[in-house]
Amino acid sequence: MSSVKIGIGFGLWRLGMPSPATICDYAERAEAVGIDSIWLSDHIVSRIPDLDITCIMSMFAARTKKIKMGPSVLTLPARDPVQVAKTYATLDYLTGSCNRVILAVGLGSDPRDSIACGINPDERAKRMEEGVQVLRKLWAGPNVTHEGKFYKFNDVTIEPRPAKGSLDVWIGGNSDLAIKRTARYGDGWFPSFVTPQDFQSGIAKLMDYGRQYGREMNPREAGVLIFTHINDNKAQAEAITQQFFKGFPLPAESMAARCAIGSATECIEKVQSYVEAGCSKFVLWPIVPPDELVPQIERYGREIVPRFS
Repeated sequence: MSSVKIGIGFGLWRLGMPSPATICDYAERAEAVGIDSIWLSDHIVSRIPDLDITCIMSMFAARTKKIKMGPSVLTLPARDPVQVAKTYATLDYLTGSCNRVILAVGLGSDPRDSIACGINPDERAKRMEEGVQVLRKLWAGPNVTHEGKFYKFNDVTIEPRPAKGSLDVWIGGNSDLAIKRTARYGDGWFPSFVTPQDFQSGIAKLMDYGRQYGREMNPREAGVLIFTHINDNKAQAEAITQQFFKGFPLPAESMAARCAIGSATECIEKVQSYVEAGCSKFVLWPIVPPDELVPQIERYGREIVPRFS
């Protein structure tokens, strides 16, 4: 149990946008109550208000000392990987070069993000693979030249580079292809909206694909995102979560099976079901109105984190 890490999510403002003061309080209180990491939802095109996650992580870096952070997940194909390499190397520096920044990348849940940036959405998978190659090259050393299908540059140096020579790059997604991508070139797997059984079968696939690609995958380098709402008032919890889930591709009942909603005891039991399926890293994503964000994560720290520490 001591190796279980509890992180939290940030973003998806379906219930309202928090104020700048609340955003700062959110990170500071999360660190104070023992939360391991904060993961920020990345969207370029959005039907609801949204914020640029690198700006927010810079703010978090200034207001905290040890909590880890990363995107959940960065839509890498929509961005120039040279700029991404520079941005996240800078974040590594701003957070004290203490391995606090993890870069999780994915194709992007909404193809409009890529379209809006002039990228053919059919190219996303290949662009992401080459983009990760570019990141690793630029973080590893100076005077980098790259001649690929999508990205070409000569004698490029990023300084400062990540202190340990690279950042961990996790791959987001639940599909078989996403698991294969993790096995081929990722450092960890980051699925969301999966059941404990889905996670367990996904890890088995990851191990198998790793052997096929000649890579030894660590089953502990995987984390699952779970929408979470602690509330002792069942009717109130259902009303808030029903409002939040409107427009999701899965029915509310299916989403509920992939979430931790209810009393603290019920939420602990749901997290435990994933632990029993082999998961050791969690992102509990609070689905509450803005004024309840900080109280919610304080409950995570007070009632959930101690049960898995």
